[in-house]
Amino acid sequence: MKISKLIMIKYFAVICLLLILSCAKPQGNGFDSAENSLKLTLQNFPMIDNKLEKVKEVNLDSLSISLYKNPQKEDYDEVLVFRKNEKFYAIPFFSNVYFDYWNFENVKQKQLYPKTNSTFEKQIKIMVSELNLNPEEFGLVMNELMKSVLNAEINLDLKPRIFKNYIYSTFRVEKYKIEESDSCSIRTEKIYEHILKESNKTIKYHQFYLDSENGRIYELINDGRKKGDLKFRIKVHRIDCFSYRLNI
Repeated sequence: MKISKLIMIKYFAVICLLLILSCAKPQGNGFDSAENSLKLTLQNFPMIDNKLEKVKEVNLDSLSISLYKNPQKEDYDEVLVFRKNEKFYAIPFFSNVYFDYWNFENVKQKQLYPKTNSTFEKQIKIMVSELNLNPEEFGLVMNELMKSVLNAEINLDLKPRIFKNYIYSTFRVEKYKIEESDSCSIRTEKIYEHILKESNKTIKYHQFYLDSENGRIYELINDGRKKGDLKFRIKVHRIDCFSYRLNI
């Protein structure tokens, strides 16, 4: 009798496990619509405004990138939706007040907004897995994201003027204290020194993009050493300076 009960319990446990697995979203398949992908992202990151509209889209035949935001809000948090064929995957595109999401290399102060418990690098890697991007597709998507969606600048090692004595001011401060312009300028110059150091190497595995509108520099690092090997890291450097808006 005890053996029979034990068998029934094990059988019931197996059935429950199969039901859970059948209900779970299969990995590597993305979503069947941008709306369903957005819905999950908003559930996972409730700090994002849910009144989103598509404000930009870049189509690359079987691939596309769309940017969603609330156009009525100046203090924004955005969402990026990536598509491969008929599958979609959305990731947050937060403002700089969420230090943990960007995992800034050059920010030491404490975050005063809710933790996102994720990073931009992690979300990009999940997107690559969900849409099953190959190395060529990944390179195309990231290049178009930086150039066409974010209007980011490249060849930064040749542009010292955009780092020397230049302040990228942002007025989205609220909870954070105002920063001194001198400290912001020093931080930006240190980033340029890092860019020069990497750019002067004989073999270059680092690519830098300046997103001046959002006050960030993205450092894409290729860790793949074989053809077809898709291994990468993404470091993000903050260059904006929290300041007061001037009323004229």
